[in-house]
Amino acid sequence: MSTSFNGRVYWVIGATGALGRATVLQLAGKGATVIASSRSVNAEHFAGVAGVHPLAVDVSQRIAVDAAAAQIIARHGRLDGLVTSSNVGAFGEFLELDDEHWYRVLEAKWLGSVRPVRAALPHLFNSDQAAVVIISGRGGIDPSPQHFVGSSVNAALDLLVQGLGRRYGPQGVRVNAVDPGPIESPRLAELRAAGKPSTADDTPLPYPGKPEDVANAVVYLLSDAARFVNATRLYVDGGGRRYA
Repeated sequence: MSTSFNGRVYWVIGATGALGRATVLQLAGKGATVIASSRSVNAEHFAGVAGVHPLAVDVSQRIAVDAAAAQIIARHGRLDGLVTSSNVGAFGEFLELDDEHWYRVLEAKWLGSVRPVRAALPHLFNSDQAAVVIISGRGGIDPSPQHFVGSSVNAALDLLVQGLGRRYGPQGVRVNAVDPGPIESPRLAELRAAGKPSTADDTPLPYPGKPEDVANAVVYLLSDAARFVNATRLYVDGGGRRYA
């Protein structure tokens, strides 16, 4: 894999979360210019990290997302890749979760990916190294009984990736998903609290993954080493259960 992303500009949505932050740091460490976005990001989140430019964006507002994409082009002159890692949790029994739980996850993760991709694509067409990576989740094919909301959105995102990769691959934009399994993070703590089985039941390995493991997969899919990888999903789940 290429060890340098010098001269390239990447936009990371959900940059203050565990997976988004790890991705920002990996890309910046390889020489990329990284636009780190979340609703409340500020300069303190990445203080002292060269190449990182915080840009607060509320992905629930299409106008704000479109304006952010335009601002990136105005300031940096190009966009080579997009990573979406937005998420909120809605855990519990199916019969106990109301419409608001579903709307919250759909707004944050589903539309929180759709809106940035739609805003970024016209600019990605101008790059000869364009790639989109959506961080989804293994729940899209292995739904947890306590996480049907998020699992349903993961399945939808994986299908979206397949369709977008096929649609825009001919225009030079690769689109892929990274589907993590149990990753040591606040989200995993929420899953455990909601009664999800232990990590030993989720993966043959005797430990969960780390955010850096997901970031490594994202960086690979953005890199030239993945130039023929498109419209697919890469599991980072320790070899856990899969039914599709």
